[in-house]
Amino acid sequence: MQARDAIFNKLASFASVVIMALPVGIACFVFGFLMKDNPCAFCWQERTAMILVALTALYIVRYGLKPKYVGALVWLGIYGAWMASVHTSINLGSDIGQGFSVKIMGAHTYTWALLVFVVVLVVVAALMMFLGNRFPGKPESSPGNPALVKVVASVFLFVISGNIVQAFTQTGPPPFVGQDSPGRVSFNPKFMSWELDHWPTYSPDARGAYAISDPDFDQVAATKPMFDGTALPVAGKQTLPAAISSRVTGIDYEPISQRYAVVTSDMWVYVLDSSMSRILSRAHIDGMYMLHISPLVGVAFTSSDELVVLGDNKAFARLVLQADQTWEVNYRRFNQSTDGIGETERGQFATVRAKLSYASAFGYDKNAEQLVSLTAANERGDNLVASRFALEDMTLSAEAALNLGAKQGRWMDSLPMITGLAVEGQHSYLLSGSAAEVLMMNTATGSIESGVRIAAPKNPQGLVKVGNDLLTLGFDNGVNTLYRYNL
Repeated sequence: MQARDAIFNKLASFASVVIMALPVGIACFVFGFLMKDNPCAFCWQERTAMILVALTALYIVRYGLKPKYVGALVWLGIYGAWMASVHTSINLGSDIGQGFSVKIMGAHTYTWALLVFVVVLVVVAALMMFLGNRFPGKPESSPGNPALVKVVASVFLFVISGNIVQAFTQTGPPPFVGQDSPGRVSFNPKFMSWELDHWPTYSPDARGAYAISDPDFDQVAATKPMFDGTALPVAGKQTLPAAISSRVTGIDYEPISQRYAVVTSDMWVYVLDSSMSRILSRAHIDGMYMLHISPLVGVAFTSSDELVVLGDNKAFARLVLQADQTWEVNYRRFNQSTDGIGETERGQFATVRAKLSYASAFGYDKNAEQLVSLTAANERGDNLVASRFALEDMTLSAEAALNLGAKQGRWMDSLPMITGLAVEGQHSYLLSGSAAEVLMMNTATGSIESGVRIAAPKNPQGLVKVGNDLLTLGFDNGVNTLYRYNL
C-alpha cells in the first residue's frame, strides 16, 4: 500500500508541475512577457482553473487523496472545459486561419486549453478506477518525497507570481475582470487597459444574445403603410381545396408545368393544378427529426419539377416532383405524402447580417439563379435584411439591408412584417402583411422604390406574380382564400 501511495504522490506531483510549467508557465512567461500576448477575460478564467487544478494536486500530495479533492478536480475540469468550449466556439465557424492570439500546430492557444481540461477529467476517471473500491488511508505526517514536493511547490509559487504580476498590471485589481480583445502587454500605464465591461449580466432567456421571440404569423401586429394612395381593389377571389385546412404562408407558380405550390404553417407542402382547384401531390415534412425545420414560411420553384421550401429558422428542404417518389422512399423525411413528391436535400442557410433574425418570406431569382429570403421584424428593432443564396451550392452570395431612401426614418420607426416575396427580374414585390401593402424593391440593391396598398384581408400571407396579376392568400375560420389584384 505504501509503495502504491508513493507512486501516486509522484504522479500527482508530476501532474502539478506539468500543468504549471507548460500551459500556465509558457502562457505567462513565453507568450505573455516575451511575445507580448495579453490574455482576454476568457483566457484568465481558463488559466485560473488550471492553477487551481495544480494547487489541488499539491493538496493531494500533502494531505492524501480525499473525496473532496477528487470532487474539486472534477468541478474544475468541467468548469475549465466549459469556458474553453465557449471561448473556442466564438471562432469555431470562422474562415481558415481566423481567430485570436498565437497558434500552436495550427490551433490557437484557447483550443489547447480545452484539451488540457479534457485530459484532467480523463486522468481523474483513470485515478478512480486505479483506486478500486476505497480511498487510501491517512497519509504520513510528512510526504514521502519531501524534496520532490519542495521542487513542485517552488515551481508553483514561481509561476503564480508571474501570473499575479501580469494579472495586476494588464487586467487590474478587483473589480476589473479583463478585456474582450486585449492589446499587447505593456508596463507603460498609458497603454494598460483596466475594464469593467464584462461582468456577467442576467438574462431571463436561456438563449442569451439569441433571445429573439419566435415569429407568430397568426397574430401579426399592424404597422403603418409606407406609401399613400388608393388601394388596389380585389379583382377576384377563390377558395382553396378544403384539404388545405391550415394557414398558407407561401405560394409560387411554375409557368412551364403550370403548377402552383403552397406551404402551410403546420409543415404541409401542396402542389396544385393551374386552376388551384385540385391537389396533384402533397407532403407533410417532418421538421422535428433529421435536421430541424421550423414552420414553413415560403416556397420557390427552381425548375419545372424542383422546388425549395424554407422554414422561419432558415432551414430548407429541396423537393422533386417525380413519378418514382413514394412515401416509403421518403419515410425519414415526410410524416405523410402522396406519390410523386420527394425530398433530395435538407440544409441550413448561413447568414451574416440576418444571423439574429428569423425569416418571414422566400423567393427565387431565376435570372441570377439565387434564392432570396427576407427577415422578420423582431423586438430588437433590427432592419430587415434580404439574403441571397446561390442555387448551385446553397451558400450565401450577398446580403443587403432594406432601405426606403428619404423615408428611411419612417421605415425604421415602423418596420413591417414581410409575409410574401415575388422576384421578377430587376424588381421584387414584397408583401407587407402588417400594413396590407405591396412594396416594389430593386432586386440588386434592396432599395424600396415604390409601393401600393391593397384591399386585402387581414394578415395576408404569401405572394406570387402571374402575368400582370398579384396573388396573395387570407385565412379565416379554417378556410384559405386566394385574392387576385391587377397591376
